[in-house]
Amino acid sequence: MLKLNRIRWALRKFNLPIDKNSLVLDVGSGATPYPRADVLLDRLTGAEHRCGEPMMIDRPAVFGNASKMPFRDKAFDFVIASHVLEHMSKPEEFIKELQRVAKAGYIETPNAIFERFYPYDIHCLEILDKDGVLYIHKKKGPVEDSFLGTKKMLEGKTKWAKYMYDSPHMFHTRYYWNDEIKYKISNPEVSSDWIEQINIQSKEGDIKKSHISTILSWRTLGLEILKKYYNISRSKRLKEFNLLSILVCPECHGNLTDENQRLDCKQCDISFSHINGIPNFS
Repeated sequence: MLKLNRIRWALRKFNLPIDKNSLVLDVGSGATPYPRADVLLDRLTGAEHRCGEPMMIDRPAVFGNASKMPFRDKAFDFVIASHVLEHMSKPEEFIKELQRVAKAGYIETPNAIFERFYPYDIHCLEILDKDGVLYIHKKKGPVEDSFLGTKKMLEGKTKWAKYMYDSPHMFHTRYYWNDEIKYKISNPEVSSDWIEQINIQSKEGDIKKSHISTILSWRTLGLEILKKYYNISRSKRLKEFNLLSILVCPECHGNLTDENQRLDCKQCDISFSHINGIPNFS
């Protein structure tokens, strides 16, 4: 049963309730974007948030701020936000943006139990999902619980570490939504702006265009075959897709003009550049 839990967990990225013709956005896609995603959004800085791995760009992509996304209202049928919400000092702004750009979606984060046992200094929220509601607790600092948070219960060969490895679903929040994200912030008076200083010091990461892995095993081979299948399906689905058709100014949501390798917003009098052909709204 425990091994089945690991297999189910590894396959979760391939098992989302998405129609084959739906347009899907992956926010904070990082080094391992979801195979079903059609468009990627991430920031080039913050390589340490991706465990130092290069950002994967093997499909239409945009550099930008997840709380100010450069997409038209309801541009996407489905949005994936995996391991992003816990980094947001103003979760209400991010949640509002998810609901603006998509009709439905999926949110995944470490849950509050994981965060108490193994706090990350780049996580500013503790999150639980109960009865279809996301309960959010804002951290006052990197370690919210100085007793549990300093004992490293999930490291090494402890019983808790083994339990987390065998049952990862018990340490994560997985939340599906349609039309509306129901959430409650337990302590809205607390500021988590301390994480912004960490973000300012973030390093700029590299870009990669291939999933080629140096680790060869039956598991990685099987996952690579599934990814190839999704790549072929995506190519067919996006044959007539034009990324520029869904882009807007992230400040005013006004139309953009594409001139001389720059995207211009006449309303705001702002220009946005390209990096290696990728629109940059960072």
